[in-house]
Amino acid sequence: MKLKQRLLTSLALAAVLAALPVGSSYAAEMEAPQAEAGVSAQTGGEGGIDPQYVNAARITADLVISGNNAHVYASAIAKRICKVTVTMRLQRKEGSAWQTKVSWVGSSNTGDKTLGEDFTLTQRGTYRTYAIFDVGGEELTYTSVSQVY
Repeated sequence: MKLKQRLLTSLALAAVLAALPVGSSYAAEMEAPQAEAGVSAQTGGEGGIDPQYVNAARITADLVISGNNAHVYASAIAKRICKVTVTMRLQRKEGSAWQTKVSWVGSSNTGDKTLGEDFTLTQRGTYRTYAIFDVGGEELTYTSVSQVY
């Protein structure tokens, strides 16, 4: 009797497991980020893969162009209270290289730092935000999706 009960339980469990949806995952193919020597790189945008960091809970950078105004944004949040430094660069693509047009730096000892600046564009072209973060001694970079002006 016990053998029959175990067999029925096993069959019921197998049926339940077989009915569960089978998931699959994939890594989205993205343009390789351009990192400086000794600096890890993270590319932003939809479909990005969020890496795991030692000290940083979240980093991001963005660029919004409206008319001839570029709104440049970068933010870092630490997992704990520590010093956070954000270096934010507005870059324009010239040939195959990215050239920094203007940069800003800010820091905080509270575990988070956000920079948001407006810049008037005078040259047509492709722009991006390139941000370098130092979160409690962990150096990271983030590149926004490029925008055309």
